[in-house]
Amino acid sequence: MASIEDAAECGERADALVGGLLGRIMRQRRTVAAALDYIRSLSRGTRANCWELAQKAGHQGPHRDLLPGLAQDVLRDDPADLIGPGLAFDETAHLRKGKFTACVSPQHAGVTGKVENCVTWVFAALVTALGQAWVDFDVYMPDCWATDPQRRKKAGIPEKLAFATKPDLAIAQVKRLMAAGLGVTWAAADEVYGRSREFRAALRALSLSYVVIIPCDYRVTLAKDTVIRADQAISSAVFERRSCGNGTKGPRYGDWALTGTADPREFLLIRRFPDRDKNQYAFYLCWAPDGRPATLTYFITIAGRRWPVEITFKTGKDALGWDQSQARTWNAINRHTALTALAQLRNAAVRAAMTGAITLPGAPASTRATPATTDQDTEIATDLQIYRHGAPLPVTGGQPCPHDIPPIGLSATETGRIERLARDYTAGHLSRARLAFHLRWSRWRRRHQARARWHHYSTRLQPMTA
Repeated sequence: MASIEDAAECGERADALVGGLLGRIMRQRRTVAAALDYIRSLSRGTRANCWELAQKAGHQGPHRDLLPGLAQDVLRDDPADLIGPGLAFDETAHLRKGKFTACVSPQHAGVTGKVENCVTWVFAALVTALGQAWVDFDVYMPDCWATDPQRRKKAGIPEKLAFATKPDLAIAQVKRLMAAGLGVTWAAADEVYGRSREFRAALRALSLSYVVIIPCDYRVTLAKDTVIRADQAISSAVFERRSCGNGTKGPRYGDWALTGTADPREFLLIRRFPDRDKNQYAFYLCWAPDGRPATLTYFITIAGRRWPVEITFKTGKDALGWDQSQARTWNAINRHTALTALAQLRNAAVRAAMTGAITLPGAPASTRATPATTDQDTEIATDLQIYRHGAPLPVTGGQPCPHDIPPIGLSATETGRIERLARDYTAGHLSRARLAFHLRWSRWRRRHQARARWHHYSTRLQPMTA
């Protein structure tokens, strides 16, 4: 168990880590302090406007090239992990009103499933056994903006910036990240990128294994130069029930099959969802360089690591208010996104430090005075404890929870909430009794999630493995 003082100390150490990176970008200490306050105050309840902060910062760009190094320090690799660290690529939409925000236009938004007035972003997330966070990003510039010099100038879009497809943006990102020395071994992406031969070729050239989704009608060349649609391989596929990793409801079981192609290192991976009435099948193209195991286990494990990029979107929007920004110009929206990425890494650093996964560098001596305790405070001391390694799942029917269902760990949202409570408490803005109330609610919520996970497993997943 960790104490609230541990949470406060981890927050101060994370501030020192992020502040050190900001100090390499910004000249004045007060500018670093302003940026750090901005990062710490990001939350769903805050309307984020970074325009004034961007002006005071005095730098030319979002300096996203420094994100990978910090991410690699915070999201350490687990030597026992089967596949190691990797990159997950995906896009998300930022819904906007009006037509003056840089690159806003009516386009398909995955968050709603229909055409919306929005700005579309392409993100690369570093995914390790310890967690996930954004490490690079680009704004997708629609053709209506690329061919309108006057509109571009008004929004501050650089003149040299040319139109690029989403796969082109992802290719540029992976090249930047590998050139920056990011230690990853694989990449995963959805069909927007999976159907791009250029994207797959770029990953091969960098010796990155990949598992990318392709549409059902994608043409695949099998042995003896037989060309078929991906869904035509279902009839001869041999399926095996496996879990591709643990999700919010426990193991994510499905039926998987692996089929060889004309390329001895590339395979067609098929996933079947037997409990669905529609869209039962998903198709992936997989490749592994020499020296890496081109096996079913290896590829489905990578396939299961694509969904954490969705967690980074949820964290950015629900926990940090990324999509609540009032910024409109090119520099402003990029700076706001870069600072949100830093806020994600700060949360990841606090969480990793609280669970003992990493040790953060020492923070400057705190000037905050810890509130004095009373006899009543001592009585509620047990309410101020925090689960370090996750809320244990309950015992049901006299039997312990199966070993393959992990405990409910600290989410990014909950980590940020606990760290803010710790900051308010150590600053004297929150009483010990009120703090205990908030933490009791937090523990109850995680225990409730644990019970829901066990119930989901016992009613749906256990029969599948019988």
